[in-house]
Amino acid sequence: MRVVCGGILLLAVAMGIGRFAYTPMLPFMQQSLGWSSSEAGLIAMSNYAGYFVGALLLSFLIIRRKKEILIIVLLLNVFTTFMMGFCHELVLFCVIRFLSGVSSAFIFILSSQIILNYITRLQKSWWSGILYGGVGLGIMISSLILMFCSDFLIWRSIWKTLGYVSTVLSILGILLMIHIPKEEIRTTKSSTLKRPIHWLICAYGLEGLGYIITGTFIVAIAQEIPTLHWDATIIWLIVGVAAIPSCWFWIRLAEKYRYKQILAIALFVQAFGIIIPAVVATKVGFLISAILFGLTFMGITTLANTIGREHAVESLSRLTAVYALGQMVGPIIAGKLLDQLHFSAAFIFAASCIVLASCIVMVYLYKEGRMIYDV
Repeated sequence: MRVVCGGILLLAVAMGIGRFAYTPMLPFMQQSLGWSSSEAGLIAMSNYAGYFVGALLLSFLIIRRKKEILIIVLLLNVFTTFMMGFCHELVLFCVIRFLSGVSSAFIFILSSQIILNYITRLQKSWWSGILYGGVGLGIMISSLILMFCSDFLIWRSIWKTLGYVSTVLSILGILLMIHIPKEEIRTTKSSTLKRPIHWLICAYGLEGLGYIITGTFIVAIAQEIPTLHWDATIIWLIVGVAAIPSCWFWIRLAEKYRYKQILAIALFVQAFGIIIPAVVATKVGFLISAILFGLTFMGITTLANTIGREHAVESLSRLTAVYALGQMVGPIIAGKLLDQLHFSAAFIFAASCIVLASCIVMVYLYKEGRMIYDV
């Protein structure tokens, strides 16, 4: 369990803080720097482009010294979090977020491979639900720091504070994972990707395209609605709190029933949560949306990666790559919709993509009613 706790901390640093702290920080940065939604989306896209490049590289590379590479990219990730507090130019922000995305992909995939191999040998596969809760933990930590520091620190200082916190969590995470047996981090080469995984790749790409619109802009949108009169950062805090137990919850359901059916349900629940603010733009509407979004976005990742990993080890990198590809497109489209139309158009578009993803899973289930490749 010590190794899993180390992985939780690394995912909190790389994903919860390094990758997703941009969401609650965005309103403050837009107000200070005068960015449009399109410019904010461009910076977000840079991060997702880096995530795509990192995942794509790992889908082709065979890394034998995973632990050493993990430490190197972790240092890069923490450095990019610090550097967000020193940037001034739009181009430099894009470069920093791109490098942050590359390192996040490496950390997510490598730590997942190391720890999933470890817990599989221990016959504790359900621990994966605990592992991915680290993303929610990082989101919660970054939200709390922002809420407590925003009254007396400017946004640049908050990024630096996040960098210091990431440094401490990284050291603790590495110390906990350093004792993992060497045989658990060996590189294995699996068989060629099987045909049935193509439906999952398509659905997961649509999930990346749809969910990231909420994941990037929900706080900024909530902050701009004058009738709400509140600190919208609490939205992202709720997302993080809901995300912590979400993976365990969905994994437990999937083990009781079937992974593919539960994946379809999780996608539908997420789409329902995303569409609520477009229909009911109230405080309650945004709070319910945040709960459902937090409860599903990492749960869907865990379910999809578990299904993919049963088909081929390389599926984790390939799924992450197509997921990141969808995320590259999402913020650009959403930024245009936010600048030219109403915010509800962005949410409707996002929910439509995820409903389509759920339909793809259900169609596959219908066609393969008596599936050979059952998970």
